[in-house]
Amino acid sequence: MLMVVVPLLVRSRLPEPIAVEWSFVGVPKGSSALRDFLFGKVVWWLVVVLVWVGLVWRGVVRGRGVALTGAMLAVFGWALFGSVVLITMANLDAPEFSAASELTGQGWVVLTAVPIAWLGWWLGTRATD
Repeated sequence: MLMVVVPLLVRSRLPEPIAVEWSFVGVPKGSSALRDFLFGKVVWWLVVVLVWVGLVWRGVVRGRGVALTGAMLAVFGWALFGSVVLITMANLDAPEFSAASELTGQGWVVLTAVPIAWLGWWLGTRATD
């Protein structure tokens, strides 16, 4: 649950509400309370993980499918974590959500998802041995 810890560590430097949505030109256009934003991310993460773990546990997904599930869950978790960190960084020290900086760094989240996917795949193959 590192995606919850990071914003909570810098909560005193974040506006309330925080910017969570940007226009195509980089201007913040949507906001949410930090609590609601993090709760939504955690619920989304839990639903996806529980569905896929349930499919593996019940035997619906077998063999290489378990490894693929591991890769998919790793990338999904990484993307959620990355989005929370990037949104937190864009909101740091902003007096209000409309003054948040432009959201940047999404490319790094995508590029680093490749080794994360490999790690999830590798862990998934180990689970089937």
